[in-house]
Amino acid sequence: MTAAIVAAVAATLGIILGRFWDMRSETTRWRRDQMVASHQHLAQVFRRTVEGIRAVALADPADPMFPELVARVREDSSWDDAHAAVLLHGAPEVVQAAVAMDLAITELFYDAQDRFHRVEDWYRIRIPAGQAFERFIDAARDELDLKPVRVKFLAPARQVPAPAPAQLPSEMP
Repeated sequence: MTAAIVAAVAATLGIILGRFWDMRSETTRWRRDQMVASHQHLAQVFRRTVEGIRAVALADPADPMFPELVARVREDSSWDDAHAAVLLHGAPEVVQAAVAMDLAITELFYDAQDRFHRVEDWYRIRIPAGQAFERFIDAARDELDLKPVRVKFLAPARQVPAPAPAQLPSEMP
């Protein structure tokens, strides 16, 4: 009878420990899934946000529709939502990179609104945001124990032909 009691206690203890281990494993898996999803979502929203800012930068501020375009880009809260999720689920290094990326995106948006930009201007003003994004990707990959990649998300500026030099009035035929 003593053996039966010991076996019953051992079985009960095994069930309790097994359930505790399952809960702990499931919680860890859930946290990792949330972290991965938040990082991925911020990366996806970055591209959409940059495209909206590009539309503002290349639009003519004198156009009567310009304020509406700026308002439409500003109303899109997907950036703020995705950024908040990373602040909630990310490791400190990833959160720091996300905050730096948010500051770079904000600066890019203000710069885009200031004046009409030519395409070559756009390639220049987006560089800090692209670098911040790459630092975020590096931090996220490091947090997920993935190998680093040496890929640039924002391709270097395409070759834009230099404008023809303006002729001075004395040079005109």
